[in-house]
Amino acid sequence: MKIVFLALVFIFTAFNVFPNGIRDNMTPVEKQFSDNRNTITFIGTVRVFGNSPHTYVGIVDEEDIAYAVYPPAKEEELRALQGYSIEFTVVFVEERVYGSLFLRGGTVEPIRWEIIDEDN
Repeated sequence: MKIVFLALVFIFTAFNVFPNGIRDNMTPVEKQFSDNRNTITFIGTVRVFGNSPHTYVGIVDEEDIAYAVYPPAKEEELRALQGYSIEFTVVFVEERVYGSLFLRGGTVEPIRWEIIDEDN
């Protein structure tokens, strides 16, 4: 009985000391602070690179530097925004994804974006 009790105390203590969803419990101000550490803002366009069926989305800035987009869920959202001038706020990601093997800017995770020019 003591072993079971000690095991339960250990498990509950471990969950309290090492919570796995700590970022989800942050206030909006804390999230903003944690996201602003390595962010960069630039104006660019969304382009699709590669040949079908191996296509991937990239963001090309005004200096013609292309960045691969990560994660794939954001890539799907950005495909619909091709042709617009967009202000992106992104975080650089260390993980190499398929597109970043070919694009010289590396890999970014878009945090937010805002369409600037809708007349294209």
